Amino acid sequence: MSKILFLIIFVLFSFKANAGCDDPIADGVDYTNCRFSEGQDLSGSYLPNANLSFSSFIKVNFDKSIMMNSILAYGTFSETSFVRANLYESNLQGGNFEKSNFLSSNLTRVNFTGASLIETNFRNSNLFEANFTAANLLNANFEGSNLNGAIWTDGTKCDSGSIGACK
Repeated sequence: MSKILFLIIFVLFSFKANAGCDDPIADGVDYTNCRFSEGQDLSGSYLPNANLSFSSFIKVNFDKSIMMNSILAYGTFSETSFVRANLYESNLQGGNFEKSNFLSSNLTRVNFTGASLIETNFRNSNLFEANFTAANLLNANFEGSNLNGAIWTDGTKCDSGSIGACK
């Protein structure tokens, strides 16, 4: 009897429950492949450890949101605002962030590999050790941003003193 009870408990607690696209935003939520309405105001959201891969959040306001250690890989976040957001060590690989605004955001160690960052604003952001390998940075604004230790599009590492431009 105790072996059966153990097996039932093991099965019940071994599987992580995933959130549906209609579930509220929360720590560790899984919105993989979800499509959300344009122009939503999600400022101040608490989304650490969230999975937003392959999701669509066009023209959404994530200002002052906490999204560290989250996955936004291969998602569509064009014209989205992340002003003063915390995306520490998040994965934005292959995502579309064209014309998005990361003004004064914490983007320390964020993975932007292969992302489309055309006309994206990174002014005054912390991009310490961020990875931009193979990213499209056409007309991106890095004025005043910390690029120390960042990996640039061609794979070179930015030197100490890289403020506003990779040196």
